[in-house]
Amino acid sequence: MLIYVLFSLPSTAQVIDMHLHAYLEPTFKEPVKDYYGNGGSASADLHFKETYHYLRQFHVVKAVVSGSVESVDSWMAKDADNRLIRGFGMNSPDDYGMDSIKFELLVKVGKIKVFGEIGPYYSGTTLSDPAWQPYLRICEKYDIPVGVHTGGGDPGGTYSWSPKARLKYGDPYLVEDVLVRYPKLRLYIMHSGEDWYEHALRLMAYYPQLYSDLGVMLWVEPLDQRYVRAFLKHAKQAGYLNRVMYGTDQMRWPYAIKRSINFLNSLDFLTAKDKRDILYNNAARFLRLNSNGL
Repeated sequence: MLIYVLFSLPSTAQVIDMHLHAYLEPTFKEPVKDYYGNGGSASADLHFKETYHYLRQFHVVKAVVSGSVESVDSWMAKDADNRLIRGFGMNSPDDYGMDSIKFELLVKVGKIKVFGEIGPYYSGTTLSDPAWQPYLRICEKYDIPVGVHTGGGDPGGTYSWSPKARLKYGDPYLVEDVLVRYPKLRLYIMHSGEDWYEHALRLMAYYPQLYSDLGVMLWVEPLDQRYVRAFLKHAKQAGYLNRVMYGTDQMRWPYAIKRSINFLNSLDFLTAKDKRDILYNNAARFLRLNSNGL
């Protein structure tokens, strides 16, 4: 039986979450349950309130929130503590009628501070495909961090909302051409490759600018937690732990913030410093919080 270590870090230790999601009301029409049978938030308003409750409870001082411009706007308007950083998420290069001209304008007016979560996996593409390149060029030009989905997706998703998704598109190696083309791009691979965590580690070894977040591996199901233990042990041994960042990917389940932080703190092979670096210091460096005022 796993016993969570709740106080392995000071209770006031600051946290940065690199991976939250905001949704509009239509998303909540259908009830959902996670692997453990827990229901998700019942409405967009409750989703925000419940997520924000956990951000406060666990001292998450900054969090990248991804979604459409409208869903993120709704969260920013209610961000009483200035905790949120504007993200913008797309699965297909033409989502929301987007093109590079509209995208660059959104960057210029401050509506996009982080480009992510990008999910080419779900649309049967890869970040190296030509259609994504105009966006990546703009991000490199304006120094916008980019977060791309790696690993698998929701079980059965291919039979419903993401018919073009295939597991093979979750391999982190599929972003290598992007790293070559845009060496100044601030890129992080979400979920640290999940099933392909060894590929994530190899990319981080070969491309020292590449960061990762832990995402669903910390909470979504026991298989992923097995992956994250192995990933973190190898990252620590190899010296890449200073580029691993905490991220929840709470989706419809805000309690994932509590579950994932508690699970990370329960890993006894990580020192208190390791945990502080993952939960805050690495992301603060990646986001350049001291210099760009996000």
